Amino acid sequence: MRIAAIIQARMGSTRLPGKSLMPIAGKPLIWHIVHRLKASRRIDSIVLATSTNSGDDALAVWAAENGVVCVRGPEDDVLGRFALAADACDPDIIVRVNADAPLIDARFIDAMLDAMIAEDADFVMLAPGTTAAHDGVDPMSRRALDLMLKEAREDPVAREHVTGWLKLNSHRIKVALMTPDPAYAFEGARLSVDTPADAAFIEAVYDRLEAQAGEASLTDLIGLLRRDPKLLAINGHVKQKAVTAISANVLIRCDGGNALGLGHVKRCLNLAKALRDGQGFGVTFAMIGEESAVELVRAAGFARLAKPRDQSERDWLADALRQTGAAALVLDVRTELSEGDVRDLRAEAPLIVALDDGSPRRLGAHLAVYAPVPQTRSLAWPHGDVDLCVGWGWSLMGSEAWRQPRPLDAGRCTLRVLVAMGGSDPQGLTVRAVKAVAAAGRRVTPVVVIGPAVAFPEALADACQAAAPDADIRFAPETLMDVAAECDLAVLAFGVSAYECAHVGVPALYLGLTSDHALSAQGFDDAGFGVNLGVVGVLQDKKLSDAIFALAADPERRRAMAAAGRLAIDGRGAERLAQEIARRVSTNAEVRRAKAG
Repeated sequence: MRIAAIIQARMGSTRLPGKSLMPIAGKPLIWHIVHRLKASRRIDSIVLATSTNSGDDALAVWAAENGVVCVRGPEDDVLGRFALAADACDPDIIVRVNADAPLIDARFIDAMLDAMIAEDADFVMLAPGTTAAHDGVDPMSRRALDLMLKEAREDPVAREHVTGWLKLNSHRIKVALMTPDPAYAFEGARLSVDTPADAAFIEAVYDRLEAQAGEASLTDLIGLLRRDPKLLAINGHVKQKAVTAISANVLIRCDGGNALGLGHVKRCLNLAKALRDGQGFGVTFAMIGEESAVELVRAAGFARLAKPRDQSERDWLADALRQTGAAALVLDVRTELSEGDVRDLRAEAPLIVALDDGSPRRLGAHLAVYAPVPQTRSLAWPHGDVDLCVGWGWSLMGSEAWRQPRPLDAGRCTLRVLVAMGGSDPQGLTVRAVKAVAAAGRRVTPVVVIGPAVAFPEALADACQAAAPDADIRFAPETLMDVAAECDLAVLAFGVSAYECAHVGVPALYLGLTSDHALSAQGFDDAGFGVNLGVVGVLQDKKLSDAIFALAADPERRRAMAAAGRLAIDGRGAERLAQEIARRVSTNAEVRRAKAG
């Protein structure tokens, strides 16, 4: 009886491009798969099934250099690639192996094969009531593969997931039920690598087990997780994509830098993570922004497309949509892109989403998302063909929801006042705000956030320390909300930070960098989250200092503001919008399939 392991792998993963060759514990991910399969006593041969896409040439080269048979076929037809691989090695049993599961266990695989062979079955599944922390491997008979090729050749589940079709149609085949060794019993661990968080989890496991590449055993991992279940939080937020879910890419257009700040980029990153980790979508950023903004995107594991100098923004986005095959375009820009440009892009993007956009280009989108601020209420929609999502629940913040409990008022004798003037402090307001906090009295201490795009952070820190010797300086914190949670009130340049402080429950004084910002801040004031001080250019320093003193001296008002903000902004705006985008993308795909059929 010939048994072949066929590894499905490609470089173009939607959620983590290039993952098949990314290093895990110092070795390429695909190396881990092959290394562990070689330990099986049942498997006779190993075949890598990748695509003919030029992007997968590197995988074919790796296979040749490491003595692994490589078969190449259609990129969008995994089942077709399995058929080609099966023809190449002619096995009686095929072990389908995902190339993203670096902790597959040869002993467990052999136990699955033993159970299947003993009953001359076509597939093997865990017996009801049993669990096992094993992922990425499904043995099936050649008969089962032939059945799919005959009856499910065009089924999207079979074409993309192969054995997923067998699980949905188990009544059509003979299934062996396996009772796994209790040593493998564990639930709740994500062992596949689909996102940067998954890779971080595997790296943490190797680090804690002090194991060499390929030698961290699955049973040792289970023992570790039982001793320290907190490790599961590293990638516990990532959701496994259902076999019936569609795969899709989303293109996000945003910018950031010294003039614009980093708020738009940070909130788009929060949405991108919700799309990738929660909905299984791939995300690419289209940016003209400065290196500080691009680095944020790169560090989060997302690809970025730069605009060629000789192209218009519309033509660049049209090319980017075709290049990525994106099913949706998210626009969070303040450029000259027009309504006509956006309507032209509908030919390439079945779904266009505009974020917090008051310009005419919003009328070219399919969906527009807003907070309930005064500008939103004044917008006209003459064409009536744009769907609206309006409410505090749709608020996008610069990071994921803050989950830690926080008292409504810390009750300290000396209050801590957060000073945050944005990622770049474009108008140089930080020192001015610190001086105002210092002038408000001895019972307040400034906690100063210096953003990652500030031109001369050390010099700014020195100036703040000179203005207030007791100032607590924080350089580019990973999330503003963690710092805000330590504070009793905040002085903010109105922007994404206003949403984050309201979510955490920190009452704030808002400084508008523009009249539009001041108008949005008035919406926060009306909702009871904080105090709008208007456009900062006409604000007197004494008025700012007096406002800080008044709020610091009124704990009941602070408690009411904190409660109002936490009640209205629950931090799940990115998650909601990601779900809505996924729903609409799925609906659009169903409509296209119906028309094609």
